[in-house]
Amino acid sequence: MNQNNEFCMVLTTCPNQQEADTHAQTIIEKRLGACVQSSPIHSHYMWEGEVQSDPEVLLRIKTTCERYKALEQYLKAEHSYDVPQVIQIPIENGLPEYLDWVREETALSSQ
Repeated sequence: MNQNNEFCMVLTTCPNQQEADTHAQTIIEKRLGACVQSSPIHSHYMWEGEVQSDPEVLLRIKTTCERYKALEQYLKAEHSYDVPQVIQIPIENGLPEYLDWVREETALSSQ
C-alpha cells in the first residue's frame, strides 16, 4: 500500500536528446530515479523579456520523495540550463507492485 507522500514524478526538460539520455542514464545509475521516460516536445515561454519557442525533450522521472532533494541537486548542478525546470508531482496511488519496484530501485542501501 502506498504511504502518503512516498512517491513522486519529477519533470525536467533538456535542449536535445543527447543531454536527455545522459541525464537519464546518470539518474538511473545514481538511483535518483527508478525509471526515466523521454519525449520530444515544443516549449513556448518568456525568458529575459522575450517569448521563446524551442524544441526540447521532456523527462518524466519516477522516484521516491526521499530521493527528490538529491535528484534536484543533481539536476541543478549538471543541467545545461541556467534555471532548469525541476517540478515534483506527487503520486497518490499506483499499482503496488510497480511502486514496490520504484522503492527498491531508489533505495540507498541498493547502491
